[in-house]
Amino acid sequence: MKNIELEEALLGCIINDSEQLTSVKSWITEIDFFYSEFNKDVWRVIIKLEEHDSDIDLNTVSGSLEKDALNKTPVYRLTEFMEMATSPSKAEGYAKILHGIWLRRKLDRQAYEISKTIKDDTVETRHLLEDAHTTIGNLIRLQPGKKFNMDNLLEATVESIFARTTLIKTGIDVLDSAISGMTRGEITIIAGRPGNAKTTIAANIARHLVHQGKKVVMFNREMPNTEMMKKFLAMESKSLLYRNLRHNVGLNNQEVMDTASRISELYNDKLFMFDDIRDLDGSFREIKAINPDVIIDDHIGLIEYPANDRRDLRLKIGDTTRRYKWLAKAQNMSVMLVSQMNRNVEYRNDRIPRLSDLAESGNLEQDAELVIFTHYPWVSRYGDDGNSECYLQLIVAKNRYGNTNMCEAGYHGNSCMVTNSEADAIALGKSRGDEIRGGSHPF
Repeated sequence: MKNIELEEALLGCIINDSEQLTSVKSWITEIDFFYSEFNKDVWRVIIKLEEHDSDIDLNTVSGSLEKDALNKTPVYRLTEFMEMATSPSKAEGYAKILHGIWLRRKLDRQAYEISKTIKDDTVETRHLLEDAHTTIGNLIRLQPGKKFNMDNLLEATVESIFARTTLIKTGIDVLDSAISGMTRGEITIIAGRPGNAKTTIAANIARHLVHQGKKVVMFNREMPNTEMMKKFLAMESKSLLYRNLRHNVGLNNQEVMDTASRISELYNDKLFMFDDIRDLDGSFREIKAINPDVIIDDHIGLIEYPANDRRDLRLKIGDTTRRYKWLAKAQNMSVMLVSQMNRNVEYRNDRIPRLSDLAESGNLEQDAELVIFTHYPWVSRYGDDGNSECYLQLIVAKNRYGNTNMCEAGYHGNSCMVTNSEADAIALGKSRGDEIRGGSHPF
């Protein structure tokens, strides 16, 4: 951790303009701020000349120095320094940077000493920790602060209003009418009990985003990429049924190949899927490399944490959502996290999800802009409520920028499609020759 060229430029600034020394001394308070031995000697000479109220220039500084290790005369060497100092007014800025480099060197040494004694709870160890804490604080305070500009904020706000740059539509019209869309920099939670179509809804939203020209990253932690791609094949086809794709029966091979070709053309460079990344750090590396518009993580309960992380799962989930939240804001993207629900809903007669049913509900509910529950009555009532297997409810239980709502949608499982109504889903199923169970179908 050193920057010899910066040291030389700083010294050149002072030799060019000795008035810069006053501001520089507020940052360079020790000789060890310089890494080069020759540069330390130059600094000693400059300080000594100042103490004797002597002029500080090329002649006075070089006259007090001996030849360096390369046998270069001091005048020759210092002339090089002065040529590097294109603007003496930058001296204080150079000094501040060198101060930070010195603090990092110091912290590195302290960390090494701590590593040798950390197993022992001694007074020496505590003193080392306190010293390192002070060094870290000083280093943090060196970082430049954020400057707030009201005009820039207003300009960005007006642009987001008229250009709608902050909103990303899910493509499910009945849902978008309730939420207006997902917001960049925010987290959306899709939650449901097993078999309630939450993964299929996430896949539908991914498909709509790709059709909008958006770039999407999906982490398929619950199923292999190949199984997820079968859902996209069913969605993009006009006749393929997901059931047949799963079991390789009754397939039109040409239709499969044609659909795969269309997906390759449309989805290439827009959809990126990973099914073998277990931890959050690996996920974030891919996200930063791809820089998508939307991230879909299905599901966060399967994210693995280090073996030595013995925190309660609630705290781990909270850490995950917070890290995703800051990533979304930093990268100007929207994050959709798919989550399981606890079993509380199964002990109620209505089976309607509530926020308290979220697994680790406190953290998920707190950090999310939107919490959307998928409720598929067929899996528990099998049509005894008068609805067919194509009836689906999307329950907006939290909406930070709007109202909560219950949206009645359609769902045809063998097409892997979420539609705007039960009638649309039934018609879709019939068009593919699929038998629809339950309901009176007065459509």
